[in-house]
Amino acid sequence: MRCVICGSEAVIEGMCLKCYQKRRKLSYLDDIIELVRCPKCGYFKIGGVWKDLEFSSALFEIVQSKVRVHPQFEVEEVDIEPLTSGEVGKYIVRLIGYVEGCRAVDENVVNVRVRTITCERCSRFSGGYYEAIVQVRADDRKIEEDELKVVKEIINRILEKEKDNQKAFISKVVERKEGPDFYFGDKNIGRKVSREVARTLGGRVIESRKLHTRIDGRDIYRYTFAVRLPCYRVGDVVVEGEKLCIVAGYGKGLAVEDLSVVNLKNPKVVKRREELERGIVVNCDEFVAEVASEKGIIQAVTSKAVSIGDEVFVVEYNSKYYVVPKV
Repeated sequence: MRCVICGSEAVIEGMCLKCYQKRRKLSYLDDIIELVRCPKCGYFKIGGVWKDLEFSSALFEIVQSKVRVHPQFEVEEVDIEPLTSGEVGKYIVRLIGYVEGCRAVDENVVNVRVRTITCERCSRFSGGYYEAIVQVRADDRKIEEDELKVVKEIINRILEKEKDNQKAFISKVVERKEGPDFYFGDKNIGRKVSREVARTLGGRVIESRKLHTRIDGRDIYRYTFAVRLPCYRVGDVVVEGEKLCIVAGYGKGLAVEDLSVVNLKNPKVVKRREELERGIVVNCDEFVAEVASEKGIIQAVTSKAVSIGDEVFVVEYNSKYYVVPKV
């Protein structure tokens, strides 16, 4: 089939590509393209979804969603070139590809504008919105700084994964004597955080809810996730059943006498790690170790893991002294 204009081989609607492009376009874009950006966080609204994008990436996505292309035009590359300085102004949108095996380039000149609208996340954050409170507490002790550091790392990691969620934020943190309260915009994120903290630090979660309001006939609840960390910490000496143990991890202890692994289910704290007395083993056999401490020489039940010269801890329990190796 020949081109009705010049007689060359026709490839599109009875014309060759050159004659077709003199008369018609292969792609169509509106003269004005508008981007919506939040003035507070800088997110762009693309297809009804707020996204964390650079201006150029947001413009590229908007162009891709709005451009209309001839069905025979197989686009392989989209190039957007500014004609003016700054973000707002004129751009050439250049589409490069093939029409029935013939290389084709089609251009559109568009005016790009930016409209500012506060996104849902920033609006809710400014209004103190929250759906859940995560309370971090410890049984019979204060929460340690290293534990708080772990909690904050977990929160930051989960919020980063949920950054496209418009309710992924903390509206406030209340520091209480017994531990911090974190107010989350999304109850599901609050639930994820509480479970991950409990899994990592060996605690348990108590979940409760309270009716907040009714919207369109639906009950709207606010949730509280109380994370209870265990009474012990790594390095504390506890008794589990009848075994004296040093805590080696969350839910894990080592029996003082033979260093066998003990699962900590209902341990009772005998000595906090900062209360343990230090000493150096000056003599020992398979039953007894002599430990030089500030109190003098202490005769203690030995551990299989110590030898002369080792720096150890000593703890008194049931009128006996025990050598506690470092973990």
